[in-house]
Amino acid sequence: MTQREPATCSMPLMSADCFSNDIHKLDTTNMMWTLISAKGTPARWRDFHSATIIGTKMYVFGGRADRFGPFHSNNEIYCNRIKVFDTETNSWLDSPPTPVLPEGRRSHSAFSYNGELYVFGGYNARLNRHFHDLWKFNPVSLSWRKIEPKGKGPCPRRRQCCCRVGDKIILFGGTSPSPEEGMGDEFDLMDHSDLYILDFSPSLKTLCKLAVIQYSLDQSCLPHDIRWELSAMTTNSTISRPIVSSQG
Repeated sequence: MTQREPATCSMPLMSADCFSNDIHKLDTTNMMWTLISAKGTPARWRDFHSATIIGTKMYVFGGRADRFGPFHSNNEIYCNRIKVFDTETNSWLDSPPTPVLPEGRRSHSAFSYNGELYVFGGYNARLNRHFHDLWKFNPVSLSWRKIEPKGKGPCPRRRQCCCRVGDKIILFGGTSPSPEEGMGDEFDLMDHSDLYILDFSPSLKTLCKLAVIQYSLDQSCLPHDIRWELSAMTTNSTISRPIVSSQG
């Protein structure tokens, strides 16, 4: 989905404050864009959402919308339901409600693995909360499940990058509230430069290191490189700095 003003945003001066729910398709052969005339009830206009392809369907989750329409009115809402778009029929599909749902959020990460959708982190301004939870959505059963990975994970954050490499998810960066006292608003953010790896198929070596950490086993007899790896797995990155505010 691209951030383009919908037909209701006809005033040029208002276009910068208008959400969109258009879908555009890029033909990678001729590099031409086409506006899709979609059937069904579209996802609510929004920004900072995720749109993840699994098979021939696109799964839209989260983002920021406005309670009263496509224009910003400082009445933000954060949808926590999945909206599905079928790329074969150019149709929005209706998804039944599920009993367990993650909190609505924006600026999160979403990726697919083994035919399922994963969502990590993000931010909800109405709750003034950053997240570091990991959720899995199964498109067959249409159900959510919270995942509790082993090991020391990243702190609550948004705007991070998550890239899949084989059976691993590489997470880098993002922003979180700065621990230093300051203005107490959205400009008080810490810009992370740390890196985490979520391993869906850990080796026996990795599982042994996790056991050493979990049960606080003696590390003195272990080789230096193993002790260094254990330290790296349990120590936060210190290469972080507050974002410099543009306000004087």
